[in-house]
Amino acid sequence: MKDRFLSTHLIKAGLTAVAVMIVSTSPAFAANYYKTAGNVAVYLGVLPAEMVLGHAPEHPENKMHGGVPSAKRQHHVVVAIFDTKDGSRIGNAAVTTRVAEIGFGSIEKKLELMTIDKAASFGNYFSMGSPGPYRIDIEIRRPGATTPAKTSFEFSHPRR
Repeated sequence: MKDRFLSTHLIKAGLTAVAVMIVSTSPAFAANYYKTAGNVAVYLGVLPAEMVLGHAPEHPENKMHGGVPSAKRQHHVVVAIFDTKDGSRIGNAAVTTRVAEIGFGSIEKKLELMTIDKAASFGNYFSMGSPGPYRIDIEIRRPGATTPAKTSFEFSHPRR
């Protein structure tokens, strides 16, 4: 019980630290993980899949997206989307993402709805083994919208 509590809180602390780091660093750095497309604000997160491995077997994050991949160098691509008109979080969209190391082929996957602490976001695992850079294309289809919102990000692994 204590290990599960500690593991859950470490993951939440890690995600919070990443969010604080993005918001509190230079505007140029933060801009790399936030864009608007039409009436949608898009926030991108890319985290090593290993961050999920410490959970207890019954933890819901162990099962999302078919389970934590066993292959090395997998990353969890997470997107949070908001309506720019009223600031509300969007949880009823179809989100598709294509990840490609620049100059190489791409992999396209549907991002699955995730609800963590009652907040909706979308995610899936992608192989991102080299330092990059990667191009991450995101397409968001909202119910009733005639055209999808589309945006792209460039991502490289932080240097150590």
